[in-house]
Amino acid sequence: MPDEWYKAMLPKPTRASAPFWEACDREELLLPSCRPCGRVFYYPRIACPLCGSRDLGWRKTSGRGRVFSHSRVHVSFYGDSWKSQLPYTVILVDLDEGPRMLSRLVGTDAGGVASGDRVEVAFTEIEGRKLPFFKRIIPIQEDMQ
Repeated sequence: MPDEWYKAMLPKPTRASAPFWEACDREELLLPSCRPCGRVFYYPRIACPLCGSRDLGWRKTSGRGRVFSHSRVHVSFYGDSWKSQLPYTVILVDLDEGPRMLSRLVGTDAGGVASGDRVEVAFTEIEGRKLPFFKRIIPIQEDMQ
């Protein structure tokens, strides 16, 4: 699907989340990390969820992970203007770097996803903002000869 097709509730960046959204617009998936304890986490916030430190930095990620869980949405929660989006797939992704991230699965095969499938970030532009959606990584079948 072309990016113009997708709809989303656009983020309202905060002081804590602005670097995350700015990186997404550059097509980089950055996650906050705690300097004292090393914890990498999602969603962006002002303090580490493990030790409470406010001494945070940002770590570039691979943008890859595995589907932990998924749900196929068949109801438009935002009225008739969203009916063109149906059905769509919401996923929980366990990123290779550790954190779990809620997102949307995009691509023509989004309905056939299963827990454990490999995915990678697919930045999708909606109304001038790039959002970190995901697409399935289809394993390459090696020739068995």
